[in-house]
Amino acid sequence: MLDLQFFLKIGPRIRDRYRDHIFRNAKDVFGKPFSSNYSEPYKTNKSQGKFKRFEKAKLNAPVLTGDLLRDYGMIGNPSNTGFKIGWSIWGRKVEALKKLGRVLTTPQQPLPEKVISYLSKEAHGYIKKKLGPNKTTTYKIGRK
Repeated sequence: MLDLQFFLKIGPRIRDRYRDHIFRNAKDVFGKPFSSNYSEPYKTNKSQGKFKRFEKAKLNAPVLTGDLLRDYGMIGNPSNTGFKIGWSIWGRKVEALKKLGRVLTTPQQPLPEKVISYLSKEAHGYIKKKLGPNKTTTYKIGRK
C-alpha cells in the first residue's frame, strides 16, 4: 500500500527530524540528553570554539566540525519498498561514539521513538487516504 510517492515525501522529513533530535536537541537515540563527560581541555576548547573547522553547536551534541552532521542523509534513491538514511563516509565515527556511550543508532533502535511514531502516523494516514473512507453496506436476506 505504501509506494514510491510516499517514500519520496517521507524520507527527507524523517532525515530532518532525526537530525534535529540528535544534533540540535543533543539527545541520543533513546531520548536521553548526551552526557557532558568530556576531558576538561576538550570541554573548554569546544565551548570556546578553538578547534579548526569548528561548528557552533550545543556543547553535548556530537558536532565538532559538522562533518558527521552533513554526512547524515539519504543514501541512494527511495524505491517502492522504502528509503535508506545514514552515513556514507562517517559510519565508523558513529561506532566510536557508541563505545563512548553516545549512541546515535542501534539495530534494535534505529531511530528515536518520536521519529518512529511520526513515521507510523504518516504511513497510517497515507494508507487510509489511499483506501478511502470505510463504508458499511448492510444486506437483509430472508423474509420481510
